[in-house]
Formats: sequence, structure tokens, C-alpha cells
Amino acid sequence: MKKLIIILLCLVLGLWLFTGCGNNSASQPENKTPVNDNEGFDEEEIDEAMEYLEEALSYLATPGWPEGKIPDVIPEYTYGEVTNSGDGGDGEYYILISPTNKDELAEYLALLEEEGFTVSDDDYARIGTVAIRFQFNSRDTLQMIVTDLGTSEWPKLLGDVLPPDTGTLYGEVYIPELSESDKEYGQYYTASFSLVDLTEEDCVAFIDKQVSAGWEGSYDMVFKDVTIDGVECRAMLQFVQYYDGQGDFILEAWKQQ
Repeated sequence: MKKLIIILLCLVLGLWLFTGCGNNSASQPENKTPVNDNEGFDEEEIDEAMEYLEEALSYLATPGWPEGKIPDVIPEYTYGEVTNSGDGGDGEYYILISPTNKDELAEYLALLEEEGFTVSDDDYARIGTVAIRFQFNSRDTLQMIVTDLGTSEWPKLLGDVLPPDTGTLYGEVYIPELSESDKEYGQYYTASFSLVDLTEEDCVAFIDKQVSAGWEGSYDMVFKDVTIDGVECRAMLQFVQYYDGQGDFILEAWKQQ
């Protein structure tokens, strides 16, 4: 309720300034004498109104480290002050910090590495399924974007793909619904997923493990004959890439010729 009142106050102040500056309507007689854009308000009144507006907007901010709103594994950023934070939707939580600089961010990234985070490109850090992206919105204002995709139980995938012996499923397996045109083109199944907290050798071992479930191949790609809606298809499981403790995979099936 408090925030609603403040928002209404902001709207009233904005409307007051707008209507005040618009008092010179077209219905007034033409006057070739130069008109002062701020006629009806002196500068002191405008400054006072803007101060009220800034004060009202400050009530909408949520200062201070958002303890309990982001994963506890993320240490507090102690350089500068958290001026605002909030849920940005789509699983993202935003934190604004000012004043701070790139040298202080580098010190914080070093701390994250000591805490077990994987740091890359000086603007990204991850531990398990928790990730942080960093960007400077201005010279001394840093924005942290926190996401936690979590994990899920190993799903039943096409071809009875076995779960990995090492690593964690990052979020959920993405399985889009294919259109009839896709099937006319020959594609009957596609899925993609990522594993984290593993080595590149672990990714290869995950692919090799599928041989025991009837797949053929080795190293980065295996194949298996499957039937989808009565159509004979050739399934492919591929290890696509590895970076910073994360392996990406795709699983597809195409109609056999």
C-alpha cells in the first residue's frame, strides 16, 4: 500500500509539472513576445518539486544486501553500497551497487574463485546451478544478475539415455514441440541439455556409457535406431562443447531413408 501511494504521488507531481508547462494553449491570442517556457513557476518551485519527486522515488528502492532472496552461497559484495535490488522475472534477480569500480569487481571475482566459483571473462561466475553475470551500467554503478536454474531428476529421454556418473543436470532438458513441417523435413525429435560440475573427460565418459544401453559410437557421438509414432528413425546423442565446468549436449532423431 505504501509503494502504491508513493507511485500515485510521483504521477501527481509529474502531471503537475506537465500541465504547468503546457499552460500556453493554442486558444490564447497570438503573441509575438517571446514566452518563458516556465511561465507560472519560478525555478525555486520547480527545484522543490523535483526534490519531492526524487525523494518519492527513493522510497521505491530496496537498499542493502538481499539476504534470503538470493542463494546463500553468494558472498556479500562489500565494495560500495547496494542501492537497489529486486526480482527481474524469468528467474533473474537484479542487484545494483554504487559506487564501485572494475578493480573492486576483480577483487570480488577472486573471492568467488576462493569460494569454489568458476569465473570466466571477468563478467561471469558459476557454482553448481547458481550463476552471476556482472555489467557496469555506468562508470561506478555495477549490476549483478543472479540466476539459479536448479536441477531436476534425470528424465526419461528418447533411446533410454542413461544419467551421467559425474555432474549435475543444469536446469531442465529443453524439448521443443516439432511442427508438421519439421517432420516433413525428416526431423522427429530434438532436445538439448547441459551438465555442470564435471570435466571434459566426464562428458566423454557420459557419451561412452550409452553403449551399454544399445547405442553405437564413442567419444562425442553415439547413434541408435528408435521408433517415433510408428516411424523408424535414427537417434543421435552428441557432446557439443565444454567450457568452464559445463558440457552441452543435443539429442535428435531423423527419419530413416
